Amino acid sequence: MCNNDGAELSLYQVNAGTSIYDMTAAQLADLLQVVQTILDNVLLDGGSQNLWALDYVAAEYERGTLNAFTNLSVQSPAYASQTTLQQLLSSAAYQNQIASAYISTYSDWKGISDTARADLANVIADSVGRGINPRETASVISKCLDVSMSKAKTIAQTEQVGALRQVQGNETDWAADRLGLNTGLMWLSALKPTTRSWHASRHGNVYTTEEVRDFYAENGNRYNCYCSQIPVLINDDGSIFNEGLAEKLKKERKAWKAELE
Repeated sequence: MCNNDGAELSLYQVNAGTSIYDMTAAQLADLLQVVQTILDNVLLDGGSQNLWALDYVAAEYERGTLNAFTNLSVQSPAYASQTTLQQLLSSAAYQNQIASAYISTYSDWKGISDTARADLANVIADSVGRGINPRETASVISKCLDVSMSKAKTIAQTEQVGALRQVQGNETDWAADRLGLNTGLMWLSALKPTTRSWHASRHGNVYTTEEVRDFYAENGNRYNCYCSQIPVLINDDGSIFNEGLAEKLKKERKAWKAELE
C-alpha cells in the first residue's frame, strides 16, 4: 500500500522472492574477474614457480630420500659405502623429480581454480538473471567453495604422499641399477578404519616398483591413500633381509582385519 503526495491510496503487488540487480554486463564481467583473482590468490599464491603447496611436496621428497637412504644403508653395507645423503639430494635425478612434481602440483591446483571460477560464474550469472535473493546466492557460493577446498585438500594429501612414494620407488630402482642390488618395496598400510580392504591386504607384502606404480595408476587408488612403501633387500630365495619385520607386519594385517569383523 502506497500513498504518494496525497494521491489516492495505491496497491502494488511485488514478488518477494525476486531481487532486482542493478548490474550491467560489463559490471558482471568485472565481478567475475575479481572472483578469479581471489581464487588464484588463495589457491595459486606464488605462481607456478613458487606455489605455496610446493614447499610441502619438496619436504616430502627430502623426507622420502632420507628414509630410503636410511633403510638401504642399514640393510646393505655396499649401498652405505657407495652413497651419501648429500649426493642423493644434490643429484640431477633428484632435482628433476622435484621439477616434475612442481609441474604436476601446479597443474592440479590450476585445475581447481579454473573449475571453481566456472562454477561461481554460473552461480552468480544465474542469480542475477533470475533475481535470486543475495543470501541464497551467498549460500550456494559458500557450498561451491567448500567443494573446491575439499578437492584442494584431497590433492594436497595425494601430492604429498605421492611424492614420498615416488622417491622411495626411484631410489629402490637406482640402487638396483647402480649397485646391482636385488630390491623391492615393502607395503605399509595405514590400517585405518577407513582403509580400503584391497590396500590393507597388501600390508607387509613386497612388490616391485613397477607393480606399485601400476596399482596407483588405476581405480583411483592414489587418492585418499595413506599407504607407503619402504625399500627392502630381497634374498636369492625371494625372502626379505629383515624377516622379523615381515612377520610383524603380517600380524598387524590380521589384527586389523579381525577388528573389522
